[in-house]
Amino acid sequence: MSMENLLFTRIDDRLIHGQVCAAWLKSIPAIQHILVIDDKVCQDPFMGEMFSLLVPNHISIEIRSVEEATKLLKEGLKKPTMIIVKVPGTIKQLIDNGIDIDFVNIGGMGMSNGRTKLFQNISASPEEREIFKELIAKGVKVEVQIIPSARQYDIAKLL
Repeated sequence: MSMENLLFTRIDDRLIHGQVCAAWLKSIPAIQHILVIDDKVCQDPFMGEMFSLLVPNHISIEIRSVEEATKLLKEGLKKPTMIIVKVPGTIKQLIDNGIDIDFVNIGGMGMSNGRTKLFQNISASPEEREIFKELIAKGVKVEVQIIPSARQYDIAKLL
């Protein structure tokens, strides 16, 4: 049972950038709202401004901490929504908080923070690999797909 109105959940350490807006919003035209969930970014008004400039006018955007997002998601999404987070840990926190996410797209995880190459240009730390294993064990489908036209790769086969 997936959450109503949650159309797409993506891990991308750049959060919102041209590629996300152009390609994904085109490929999932039903998306009307973007929910960025990140404890640091939600405290940065400049980033909020930047993101709203990148998103087409008919799409609303909000940036929330994990705690705020958990409350919002428990109340239920009013509009067809795409969630974007920076790191796998955020998805784990949401699921641990009782949020029902059954699919995660990995779109951008760069080389940093003790990460090593996981697949093509996607890198993950040992902790993040464990998080992916835990999500998969809970029945969450986790796939790498950078842009909609690219192939999807099931992360379960790459760990």
